[in-house]
Amino acid sequence: MPDINRCQICGEAAPPIEGQCGEIIGYRLLRDPWSDSPSFLDGNLHFSCLEESGEREQFHAEFVHLAQVGHEEIPGLEPSHPPLTRMGLSMVPVFSGDECDIFQSQRADRWLLVRKTGPWFGFGLPQLRVIGSGGIPFSDAEVNRYRLPVDLGDEVGTYGLSELLESLGVAHRYADAAELARVEYGFRDYYAPKQLIDYVAMVPLPLPEEARTFLAAHAKTYTPVTFDEDEEDV
Repeated sequence: MPDINRCQICGEAAPPIEGQCGEIIGYRLLRDPWSDSPSFLDGNLHFSCLEESGEREQFHAEFVHLAQVGHEEIPGLEPSHPPLTRMGLSMVPVFSGDECDIFQSQRADRWLLVRKTGPWFGFGLPQLRVIGSGGIPFSDAEVNRYRLPVDLGDEVGTYGLSELLESLGVAHRYADAAELARVEYGFRDYYAPKQLIDYVAMVPLPLPEEARTFLAAHAKTYTPVTFDEDEEDV
């Protein structure tokens, strides 16, 4: 089984950073174009590896399909296997430009931006409002838990983001030093027995200008999703 903590393209360490490295969860049943045998993707992808890959168009086509469909039946990995039920994201396209497409959830205040070259990131109403006011939106302040391929010792808690990536030998897979310096990185915890690091990385979202223009206008007319009391209790 592949190590989900490593990039599924290059095989190197791949701590998730919004807009630079993302995770495909196995239960999404997204076919793996980089595997030598029929399989589904389960693990992280460096976006630099994705953009350089000859299989990026195949991945991109299935990814944007998954973003838009609901539950659908798909063939199993082998002709003799029964079909499988895949759960899509049920989003609707709201923008298509030269560099990216934007999809919007029908059930929540969530959006997904997918670059034509493959990389993606999601965002919500707080980021949309910042864009609408002309500011720079940052990704959510969520705690990431990542299993390091090597034990970096207790000093890992003193590392900045660049130092962490350099110690793992993968700084070249991420943004340059100036862009990494704009990431608001914070160490939270390290569990040495299992080499688990918890961290927060709030990233200025890499919005193409065409997306920023659309979203700034979209923010002025968007009505947030609301639920009645019965729906909120479900």
